Amino acid sequence: MQQHPSPDLGRDAPPVRPVLDRVAPSLSPTEVDQFWRDGYFGPVDGSVPHDLLDRAAARLDTVIESRARHPLYGRFSVRDWHLVEADILTLFTDPAVVGRLVSLLGDDLVLWRTKVFRKAASEGQLGWHQEWGAFNGEEIGNDVPGLQPASAAVGGLWNLTVWIALDDVEADRGPIRFARRSHRRRFPVEMAAMSKSEFWHDPFLAIDDPQTLVQRARDCSLVLDIDTSHAFDGVDTEHLTLAEARTRILDALSREVGAVTLDFDEAQQDIVSMPMRKGQFVIFTERTMHGSSGNRSDRRRLAINGRVTRADTVVYPGRLRGEVIDGSNLNISHHTCVLLCGRDTSHGRNVFGRPNTESPLDQNAHSRS
Repeated sequence: MQQHPSPDLGRDAPPVRPVLDRVAPSLSPTEVDQFWRDGYFGPVDGSVPHDLLDRAAARLDTVIESRARHPLYGRFSVRDWHLVEADILTLFTDPAVVGRLVSLLGDDLVLWRTKVFRKAASEGQLGWHQEWGAFNGEEIGNDVPGLQPASAAVGGLWNLTVWIALDDVEADRGPIRFARRSHRRRFPVEMAAMSKSEFWHDPFLAIDDPQTLVQRARDCSLVLDIDTSHAFDGVDTEHLTLAEARTRILDALSREVGAVTLDFDEAQQDIVSMPMRKGQFVIFTERTMHGSSGNRSDRRRLAINGRVTRADTVVYPGRLRGEVIDGSNLNISHHTCVLLCGRDTSHGRNVFGRPNTESPLDQNAHSRS
């Protein structure tokens, strides 16, 4: 694991100002009870205007299509574009979102991670999985905790996920699914070949040119969070066929592992499929077994989630020891948290920053003019 000298986090740092000064809880007692009973709440309408939703969706679509290099991570990633794109951050500072989170987690809240999900036309399902609060990268065989809860939170919840639809998500367009009340049990997992894991994503979709496959492998934009940069070392790729290139990638991925959920029988569960309109969102605890069905439509399905934790949670605790590679194999040296509301109660152990207000895509456009 890459290490750096331990940083003096929080030393002489000015008080952190929240994005929202005052947010009142907006769930009724009945709705709070419903969340704790089912493990999720929604879908509900956000208050972000549709023109902003469309603008955010278009920019994220471009990021994925172009395999844009993330300014913070130095490589393609669908993580944390809220830190460099103002429109994306606005999705999660929406009072309609934050007021409901306050009802469930309390007044002091930190947004620490976002992730974009684009399910292409005819793309298959995302398998059933749950997360018990560490976010350690077990989906790709890692064990590097992303969160360390305060002692006061142990035994309860310290993180929630907000999943926002950026397209209309009809029943045939790959909606998110939940196993109602499954958050009461922690299902075991085991590591298996990456292609057999719950998180397997076909890396060859819409690629019909071997040189595109080679280039994406070399710049690590082919398989999220997996280093494929050496897959074609020592290979004359100039005359490589698509079939030969695919075989080479599959051979490289055969040595990678991912999580497989055990003892979960969908037929024995109360499964809820959740079609949503653009701009609607659902809040859930990741302990609730969740996944998504396949996209049977001829259109992409775009969504984004945000992870929100209590402000007394330590985000990326390894960074306190100088460890800067997270469970997704990203260098988080430049990652910062966003204080949504309330106070920073981490005693200086978390790193906060002010996200940029200009899209990196706009910056790229300026540099070309």
